[in-house]
Amino acid sequence: MTETTPIIAINTPTQRSVGSVGRAIGGVQVFVVDEEGRPVADGEEGEICCVGPNVMRGYHNKPEDTAEVITMAPDGVSRMFHTGDLGTMDDDGWVRVTGRLKEQYKLENGKYVVPTPIEEAISLSRFISQVVLCGANRPHNVVLLVPDWTAVRDELDFAASVSEDDLASDDRVRRLIDGEVTSHCAQFKKFEIPTKWALVAPFTNANSMLTPKMSIRRHKVMQAYEDVIAHLYDEEPVSSNNAGKVHRQHGVDHGDESKVA
Repeated sequence: MTETTPIIAINTPTQRSVGSVGRAIGGVQVFVVDEEGRPVADGEEGEICCVGPNVMRGYHNKPEDTAEVITMAPDGVSRMFHTGDLGTMDDDGWVRVTGRLKEQYKLENGKYVVPTPIEEAISLSRFISQVVLCGANRPHNVVLLVPDWTAVRDELDFAASVSEDDLASDDRVRRLIDGEVTSHCAQFKKFEIPTKWALVAPFTNANSMLTPKMSIRRHKVMQAYEDVIAHLYDEEPVSSNNAGKVHRQHGVDHGDESKVA
């Protein structure tokens, strides 16, 4: 990050931990803190913050913006920078990033969900190319999926002449997608797993759902597919906008209902 000129943790050739961003570099302290800025227990999720000589003094002529990201460290003396990243740090100091704080949302039951790890897990399916998880202020999560129709055709031996609409209506495709979502979400808690899904059109630059860096504009997707999301929650549509053909909606088989919530 520019604000930390530009690094706070690193894996080295001799000291590394798979899945982590490394340990704090020399002279830098890393903290994982709760909403009140208090350090959480080892392995618990919170916001990744740091203290060190590499931390900026502040944003030029923007004291309000500076105050949002620079606070007092737990020692009561040092200036601590808030990265905006969610993550964990184990008792050996290995730091792992789990998502972005601004993407975190709360379900109706008060449980917090970080969508990125769940979306990334589902995206590991070779039959699914893009994923957006939804659930803020809702009873449970649902998910919008952009399928990789080429992979689906090859797997289920569909002819090239079969349309995407027909593919989406086929029970074999439904079972395939159900199975992929269920298996790729197996490691998550029950309340994190989406209960329903919908197949939607690709997110592209042309429909303004991707940034120039090819990142998904989550708010644009949710705005464009607000009716689809409403249907997934069995609610009345709020508009006539659906941003492209919705091919299929279906529930997810959670399998083991004993999964810890």
